[in-house]
Amino acid sequence: MDSSLQNDQDDLKKAVNEKRILVVDDDEPVRVIIKSLLEDAGLYSVQTAQDGEAAINLLKQQTFDLLITDYDMPKMNGYELFKRCRVISSELPVLFITGNNFNEGVIETINSQDNVDCIYKPFNAEDLFKIVEKLIRMDAT
Repeated sequence: MDSSLQNDQDDLKKAVNEKRILVVDDDEPVRVIIKSLLEDAGLYSVQTAQDGEAAINLLKQQTFDLLITDYDMPKMNGYELFKRCRVISSELPVLFITGNNFNEGVIETINSQDNVDCIYKPFNAEDLFKIVEKLIRMDAT
Protein backbone atom coordinates (compact mmCIF):
# COMPACT_ATOMS: atom_id res chain seq x y z
CA MET A 1 0.00 0.00 0.00
CA ASP A 2 1.20 3.51 -0.79
CA SER A 3 2.66 5.08 2.38
CA SER A 4 0.76 8.36 1.90
CA LEU A 5 -2.50 6.41 1.60
CA GLN A 6 -1.62 4.45 4.74
CA ASN A 7 -0.88 7.71 6.57
CA ASP A 8 -4.22 9.14 5.43
CA GLN A 9 -6.02 6.02 6.68
CA ASP A 10 -4.15 6.20 9.99
CA ASP A 11 -5.08 9.87 10.36
CA LEU A 12 -8.73 9.08 9.59
CA LYS A 13 -8.77 6.22 12.10
CA LYS A 14 -7.25 8.50 14.73
CA ALA A 15 -9.78 11.26 14.01
CA VAL A 16 -12.69 8.83 14.29
CA ASN A 17 -11.42 7.30 17.53
CA GLU A 18 -10.25 10.50 19.23
CA LYS A 19 -12.39 11.59 22.12
CA ARG A 20 -13.29 15.27 22.21
CA ILE A 21 -12.64 17.10 25.47
CA LEU A 22 -13.49 20.67 26.45
CA VAL A 23 -11.20 22.19 29.10
CA VAL A 24 -12.46 25.31 30.89
CA ASP A 25 -10.24 27.31 33.22
CA ASP A 26 -9.71 31.04 33.70
CA ASP A 27 -5.99 30.38 34.27
CA GLU A 28 -4.37 30.10 30.82
CA PRO A 29 -1.29 28.10 31.94
CA VAL A 30 -3.58 25.46 33.45
CA ARG A 31 -5.57 25.23 30.19
CA VAL A 32 -2.36 24.91 28.17
CA ILE A 33 -0.88 22.22 30.43
CA ILE A 34 -4.03 20.08 30.49
CA LYS A 35 -4.50 20.45 26.72
CA SER A 36 -0.87 19.47 26.07
CA LEU A 37 -0.99 16.47 28.41
CA LEU A 38 -4.16 15.11 26.85
CA GLU A 39 -3.26 15.77 23.21
CA ASP A 40 0.26 14.39 23.62
CA ALA A 41 -1.34 11.07 24.61
CA GLY A 42 -2.66 10.91 21.03
CA LEU A 43 -6.16 9.84 22.08
CA TYR A 44 -7.87 13.16 22.58
CA SER A 45 -8.82 16.25 20.65
CA VAL A 46 -8.94 19.13 23.13
CA GLN A 47 -10.55 22.54 22.89
CA THR A 48 -10.29 25.17 25.58
CA ALA A 49 -12.41 28.01 26.91
CA GLN A 50 -11.38 30.76 29.30
CA ASP A 51 -14.74 31.02 31.07
CA GLY A 52 -18.17 29.50 31.45
CA GLU A 53 -19.86 31.63 28.79
CA ALA A 54 -17.29 30.67 26.15
CA ALA A 55 -17.74 27.03 27.19
CA ILE A 56 -21.53 27.22 26.86
CA ASN A 57 -21.15 28.62 23.34
CA LEU A 58 -18.85 25.74 22.36
CA LEU A 59 -21.16 23.16 23.96
CA LYS A 60 -24.07 24.52 21.90
CA GLN A 61 -22.07 24.26 18.66
CA GLN A 62 -20.13 21.01 19.09
CA THR A 63 -20.30 17.60 20.69
CA PHE A 64 -17.82 16.64 23.40
CA ASP A 65 -17.09 13.39 25.22
CA LEU A 66 -15.93 15.09 28.43
CA LEU A 67 -16.02 18.50 30.09
CA ILE A 68 -13.12 19.36 32.40
CA THR A 69 -13.81 22.57 34.30
CA ASP A 70 -12.16 24.57 37.02
CA TYR A 71 -14.51 25.10 39.94
CA ASP A 72 -13.29 28.54 41.02
CA MET A 73 -13.78 30.94 38.12
CA PRO A 74 -15.08 34.53 38.01
CA LYS A 75 -18.47 35.31 36.44
CA MET A 76 -19.64 31.67 36.30
CA ASN A 77 -18.09 29.05 38.56
CA GLY A 78 -17.67 25.44 37.51
CA TYR A 79 -20.82 24.30 39.31
CA GLU A 80 -22.95 26.90 37.51
CA LEU A 81 -21.35 25.79 34.24
CA PHE A 82 -22.17 22.18 35.14
CA LYS A 83 -25.85 23.02 35.74
CA ARG A 84 -26.12 24.94 32.46
CA CYS A 85 -24.23 22.18 30.64
CA ARG A 86 -26.79 19.62 31.84
CA VAL A 87 -29.51 21.52 29.97
CA ILE A 88 -27.51 21.21 26.74
CA SER A 89 -26.13 17.70 27.22
CA SER A 90 -27.58 15.81 30.17
CA GLU A 91 -25.20 12.84 29.90
CA LEU A 92 -21.89 14.64 29.31
CA PRO A 93 -19.30 13.47 31.86
CA VAL A 94 -17.80 16.29 33.93
CA LEU A 95 -14.50 16.51 35.79
CA PHE A 96 -14.20 19.38 38.27
CA ILE A 97 -10.70 20.65 39.08
CA THR A 98 -9.98 22.90 42.04
CA GLY A 99 -7.31 24.14 44.37
CA ASN A 100 -9.87 24.63 47.17
CA ASN A 101 -12.55 22.60 48.89
CA PHE A 102 -15.88 22.09 47.14
CA ASN A 103 -19.13 23.31 48.65
CA GLU A 104 -21.77 20.82 49.79
CA GLY A 105 -23.82 21.09 46.58
CA VAL A 106 -20.87 20.04 44.45
CA ILE A 107 -19.95 17.18 46.79
CA GLU A 108 -23.54 15.89 46.71
CA THR A 109 -23.55 16.09 42.90
CA ILE A 110 -20.25 14.26 42.62
CA ASN A 111 -21.39 11.55 45.03
CA SER A 112 -24.80 11.09 43.41
CA GLN A 113 -23.76 10.78 39.76
CA ASP A 114 -21.50 8.20 38.14
CA ASN A 115 -20.31 10.48 35.36
CA VAL A 116 -19.07 13.33 37.57
CA ASP A 117 -15.74 13.39 39.40
CA CYS A 118 -13.20 15.81 40.85
CA ILE A 119 -9.46 16.24 41.12
CA TYR A 120 -7.56 18.65 43.34
CA LYS A 121 -4.75 20.93 42.18
CA PRO A 122 -1.91 20.26 42.07
CA PHE A 123 -2.47 16.90 40.38
CA ASN A 124 -0.15 14.66 38.41
CA ALA A 125 -0.65 13.48 34.85
CA GLU A 126 -1.23 9.86 35.88
CA ASP A 127 -4.13 10.78 38.17
CA LEU A 128 -5.63 13.02 35.48
CA PHE A 129 -5.46 10.23 32.87
CA LYS A 130 -7.05 7.68 35.23
CA ILE A 131 -10.05 9.89 35.91
CA VAL A 132 -10.42 11.00 32.28
CA GLU A 133 -10.37 7.39 31.08
CA LYS A 134 -12.87 6.33 33.75
CA LEU A 135 -15.31 9.08 32.81
CA ILE A 136 -14.97 8.51 29.07
CA ARG A 137 -15.44 4.74 29.47
CA MET A 138 -18.61 5.37 31.49
CA ASP A 139 -19.90 7.62 28.73
CA ALA A 140 -19.29 4.90 26.13
CA THR A 141 -21.38 2.30 27.97
